Amino acid sequence: MGLKQMMVEQLKQYILDHRLKVGDKLPTERQLAEDYQVSRSVVREALSYLENTGVTESVQGKGTLVKAHDITPLIDGFLFSFQVAEGDIRDLLMLRLTFELAAIDIIEQHQLPIDKIKSALVDDVNAFNAQQDQNFHQSILESVHSTLFQQMSAVVQAYFYRHTIVTTKAENQVSIKEHQAIYDALAHNDFRQAKMLLTQHLMKGEQRYD
Repeated sequence: MGLKQMMVEQLKQYILDHRLKVGDKLPTERQLAEDYQVSRSVVREALSYLENTGVTESVQGKGTLVKAHDITPLIDGFLFSFQVAEGDIRDLLMLRLTFELAAIDIIEQHQLPIDKIKSALVDDVNAFNAQQDQNFHQSILESVHSTLFQQMSAVVQAYFYRHTIVTTKAENQVSIKEHQAIYDALAHNDFRQAKMLLTQHLMKGEQRYD
């Protein structure tokens, strides 16, 4: 392990040991160099790495602060690499399904409200398109009040809507009915049925990503 990586790990441990929270300030480069007996260039490289990976942020006049976690760039980077490597889209579809099924489990366990899901329903086939479909699935994820969960799941889901998806009016009508059925199952606390319907709904659209 090189000096920079060792310094990165030590800075992470410093944050944990001192229980620093979002917005808390790290020591200056000079102080860190003295404390850990390394050059300021090593400290600077380590701090740059932490900033690039979203652990810290440099704020003019304030120094280096602990940053609110945001794994979106990391997940997005992974998805891009996955696409470059020509990964199987079905693998990501299963990951997306896993997130949405997990969201339903959490809704059940914590008896969370499903108002957002209801609000995302569309009953006019002429007004329904890929955006409305995305809104419905996103509403399931957003019903779970976890920033980390939402960041991970939202990026994975957004991957499927990056390209234009053309559907017929008949297909849109089917999606509207299936969305309604999933919501009705949730509203009646039939979570097993909701998960079954959701699975069927997503797997039915698998051919769109061939």
